[in-house]
Amino acid sequence: MIGRLVFILGVVVVLAGAAVLAWVAFDLPPPALVLHHGFPPAGGPTGETVTIEGVTFMELKPGYVRMGSWFGCEKGDLLGRVCKVFHLPWGKQPKETGDEVPLHWVSFRRPYWIARTEVTNEQYERYDPKHERSGYSKGDRDPVVEVSWQEARAYCDWLSTRGGLAVRLPAESEWEAACRAGSRTEYCFGDDEARLVDWAWFAVNSDIRAHEVATLTPNAWGLYDLHGNVWEWCEDRWHDDYGGAPADGAAWVHGGSPLRVLRGGGWLGSALLCRSAFRIGWVPGFRFWDLGFRPAAVESH
Repeated sequence: MIGRLVFILGVVVVLAGAAVLAWVAFDLPPPALVLHHGFPPAGGPTGETVTIEGVTFMELKPGYVRMGSWFGCEKGDLLGRVCKVFHLPWGKQPKETGDEVPLHWVSFRRPYWIARTEVTNEQYERYDPKHERSGYSKGDRDPVVEVSWQEARAYCDWLSTRGGLAVRLPAESEWEAACRAGSRTEYCFGDDEARLVDWAWFAVNSDIRAHEVATLTPNAWGLYDLHGNVWEWCEDRWHDDYGGAPADGAAWVHGGSPLRVLRGGGWLGSALLCRSAFRIGWVPGFRFWDLGFRPAAVESH
């Protein structure tokens, strides 16, 4: 009887060890997220859309996203990554440096909405008819640029009065989930930056100007221009790394610096800046030639 119990205990220990190895090796999400939302990719469009003052919002399901990137870091070996989980010293352990780490999982417990494209000149001028178009973004369907964070927020507040959604700037986690569209690579389509010209207007193909939205390939969720065209304001304050970042999809508005987060890269930037995980902090009152925004929303109550 005792021998059988020892054997069963040994099997359990081996299986548990194998599960831990698989979890670390394949960078799987925490079991609680899998139980709640299923295996990745999680989230995605519900199929519902709503248009407010010309801006079409897509509803995204509850789900989760792995935020951040190993870009510029050392991943170490499998033994080191396993030992790091249990705070043990063995193996070649990962070295996390930069502002895209630590990689972490963020869960969205309720649906949210995000605009299919960046806000255009035509859409923005319904709110501010006196807005002066930039020489780098002249067309009706070119993304509006030279808009500060405060002005972008004021536009979102105005949209909230025009429809049934509580419109705001996206949380950084919402933005990255929408950009990745279920992917875990450097770009929504993979890691090969040579293919980026099909998804993004950036320094290689932009001819030094913004371009009409939704003219290149959408990501797997049907969203356009999250890579390139213009930088997009997020609600969050800037933090130098993700230590202490919210895990519930909320905007990170406490602590950090007065800077606000920009995402997505723009027509002036390189492929490096268009990566799904790339982030930068910027002065909220600043306006620039390739700086715009895309609103998000939740249901009004």
